[in-house]
Amino acid sequence: SIRCDVWMQMVALSHERIVERIEECLPRKDGFEAYPFRIGSYNSVVSPDFTLDYPSDALAVLILSTPKMFDVAYRRWIREESNKAGSFDSLAQEVSSPISEFIDSRLDRVHEELATIPFEVIHDHSMWPNRKPKILMCTCGHVAGAAYYYRQSDPTLSETKEGKKWDPKPAAPDLKFIGLSLHSQFGGHFAFRSVLIFPQILLPSTFQEREPVSVLHTIDEIRDALEKFNYAWRDSRFRDCGNPKERYSSTQMEYFGKPPSERWEVIRHWTEEEVEED
Repeated sequence: SIRCDVWMQMVALSHERIVERIEECLPRKDGFEAYPFRIGSYNSVVSPDFTLDYPSDALAVLILSTPKMFDVAYRRWIREESNKAGSFDSLAQEVSSPISEFIDSRLDRVHEELATIPFEVIHDHSMWPNRKPKILMCTCGHVAGAAYYYRQSDPTLSETKEGKKWDPKPAAPDLKFIGLSLHSQFGGHFAFRSVLIFPQILLPSTFQEREPVSVLHTIDEIRDALEKFNYAWRDSRFRDCGNPKERYSSTQMEYFGKPPSERWEVIRHWTEEEVEED
């Protein structure tokens, strides 16, 4: 039967092959990285409010973007879509969330490649109706070994050499003092994008996630990074913590530093360059 054929295809695809196919659709040269993890590993470190209702051994794959995504793949997509729309301005009028549409277009390729295997996607911006995040991306990043998650709650941060307590306050009364994820290669010059969950692909007991690499080596470095992130995130200095080997370009920094409505002008020159090249 068709159902049996689909099941046999699923069984034939190991979790390693699934991750390989995802990486073929979302290659590093286009600015993507994929990190597999076990649902139970995530559930074991989050509060009951955030546990995911899937089998404990189910495969999940975290997708993140590196500096190349914007300057290579997103730039190419903007040029292609501008041509389809007739002009850059037409595209800007038609598309309200270009980064989200671009990510969705790349995930469509994953759906096509893995058409016989059911999976669900949770994005970094996915929320429940009460505005609670559907998933804690920084925790996923740490569990999957993608990026080290530094938090104020780490007991090693609470005491100084002089015995004084480090008790940082939120930047505003309605905010929390939040943690920071840093990548071993890119520092803060990256973004978590999506988690792909495969409820019917169960990981073997031998599977182990990668260990996250800490790029900050002293308590003072960690505190400094957390304070930069919480108190001065707009200036992006936190991104350089941990001495990243690759950084966002000036165009990318300017783009993400502006409100969405003002971002289009930052990349207008991409399509004008295409005319000059032709």
